Amino acid sequence: MSIVTYGYSNARIRAMKGALLSEGFFKYLLSLEKIDEIINTFEGTPYEKDIGEGVLLYKGAKGIEEGLKKNLIKDFRKLLTRVTTGQVREMVKLILGRWDIHNLKTIVRGKHIGAPQKDILESLIPAGMIGEAALIELSKRIDIKEIIDLLTTWEVPYALPLRRNYFQYTKDREVANLEFSLDRFYYENAIQTIRGNRFVELLRRDWNRKVLLELFKVEIDFINIMTVLRLSREVIEEETIVQYFIENGKHINRDLFVKIARLKATEDIVEALKGTPYHAALKKGLQEYFTSGLVSPIQRRLEELIVRRSIELFKEYPLSIAPVIAYIWAKYNEVVNLRILVRCKSVKMPDDRIWSSLILIS
Repeated sequence: MSIVTYGYSNARIRAMKGALLSEGFFKYLLSLEKIDEIINTFEGTPYEKDIGEGVLLYKGAKGIEEGLKKNLIKDFRKLLTRVTTGQVREMVKLILGRWDIHNLKTIVRGKHIGAPQKDILESLIPAGMIGEAALIELSKRIDIKEIIDLLTTWEVPYALPLRRNYFQYTKDREVANLEFSLDRFYYENAIQTIRGNRFVELLRRDWNRKVLLELFKVEIDFINIMTVLRLSREVIEEETIVQYFIENGKHINRDLFVKIARLKATEDIVEALKGTPYHAALKKGLQEYFTSGLVSPIQRRLEELIVRRSIELFKEYPLSIAPVIAYIWAKYNEVVNLRILVRCKSVKMPDDRIWSSLILIS
C-alpha cells in the first residue's frame, strides 16, 4: 500500500527496521576488548558515517556515543521528512516531544547546579521539535528565569508549566518540581491532543487511536512509578504526595499511586505493584538496584516493557501507526544498548554484567 493509504511509507519503515542490528552483532561487539576494534566494527552499518564524525570530535568511547546520538537524531528526522505525511506526521511529532522534555529538563537542571554549557550540550538529544540551534541558545542563558523568558518569547508551549512553577522554585529551590511540571504538561497535552479534534480524521480508524492512547497511558504509568521511587528517597508531606501524580495512566490510578508513595523501601514499592503488569520487570530491576544502588536499572526494565508492547501492537495492528511507533522504540533501545556496551567496555566491566544490562528483542 502507498504512503497515502497508511500516512507513512510502509516500504521505508520495513527498510529502516531491517537495518537494525542483530543479536549476533552485539555478541561480537561484546567479544572485543579495545575501543578502536569496536569503532572499526561499525563499518558497513548505518552508524558508520556518524560514528566516524563522532570520533573526529572526541576520542574513544565518547566519540562513539556522539556518533550514536547523531544517528538517532538523523533517523527520527527521516521519519518526519521522508517517511510520514499528514496526520501521521503530526502524531510522530507528538511522540518525539518526549525528547524535548528530556532536553529542557537537562538544561534546567544544568543551570540549577551551575553545570558548564559544554556538559549540558553533551547530554542533549535534539530529536524532538526544539532544534539543536534553539537548544544551544537556551543553554547559553545565565539562569532558569532567562530560559523561561526565551521560551515565552519563542511561544514554546513548555514555557507555561515552567512559568507557573518558577515562583515556588525561587522559594524552595526544588528543581525536581520544575522537571515534574514539564512531564505533567507533556503527557496531559498528549492525551488531550489524541482525544481531541486535531486527529479527527485519523481517529475514525479506531486502531490508530487505540495504539497511540495505549502507549501514552503505559508511559504515564512508567513516569508515575519512577516518580514514586525517587520520592521514596525524600521527606515528602503525605498531603502533598498526590500533587506528583499524572492522570490517565493505564494501570496506576490515583489511589494506588498514593498507596505506594507512602512506602519508603524500594522492595515494598515493588511488592505493592504485584497486581500490575509491571511487577515482574520491576522485580528484575530490583535485583540490579541492590547491586548498584541506582534506580536506573529499574527504569531500564520498564522501558523494556514499552519496547515489547510497541512490537506486540505492531503485530496486532499492522495497518495502523503501530509499525512507526515500534520502530521509534526499537531504534531508541538499540542506541541505548550500544551506549551501555561501549561505556561498560571502556571501564572494563565483566562481559556477563554487560550482557545482562542489554535489552535485546528479536
